[in-house]
Amino acid sequence: MLLFHSKITEFDLTKMKDLNLVELYELFTKLDALGHLDVDNEMCEYILQDPVIQSLLPIIHFSYSSFFSVHETHLAQKILNYENPWKMLQSFPMYPKYENLINVHFQNSLKIEVLAFIGCGPIPVTLLLFSKLYGIPCIGIDKDPEAAALAKKCVKHFGFEKIISIICGNETSLSKVEWNSVLIAGLAEAKSRIFQNVHKNT
Repeated sequence: MLLFHSKITEFDLTKMKDLNLVELYELFTKLDALGHLDVDNEMCEYILQDPVIQSLLPIIHFSYSSFFSVHETHLAQKILNYENPWKMLQSFPMYPKYENLINVHFQNSLKIEVLAFIGCGPIPVTLLLFSKLYGIPCIGIDKDPEAAALAKKCVKHFGFEKIISIICGNETSLSKVEWNSVLIAGLAEAKSRIFQNVHKNT
């Protein structure tokens, strides 16, 4: 984590769209791998309570969020130019991880009739996979108009517009639709507000 911080501070994060995305992707993939290490909760708490680590977390979170917002937008635009979008998506290095997470979640959940996903982003991989693998109707919600618009285009390009709908809004949009299961994107903010509003709509 210290090494990642020293590397990421070499970049001007205010100009994320102009940076070398391939180089940044390799760097953020290492951070993602670190986050998925099999470490027990006690050790995680010990590390995250370290004053030095705590001081680095804001910039790490900001850089991670900023990068993946730009990266997913580029990926969505790239997929829209492919005649076979599944082939393009499956070439994405993190695709197997997404597919595995969806399978595990489905197997460990009560019956999902309609899945809502808060913070679906411009390329709603989670929704596409739930619908493709299990035929589950899905609702993607994103507060960013550009991300929501791209997500709608991607859903149509994949041919899932009849089973996946996209809403531009935040978690309060849940009150306007029917759903029985909800997921919240890891980068969706602010979590406390989102959980509070989700609870109101359950």
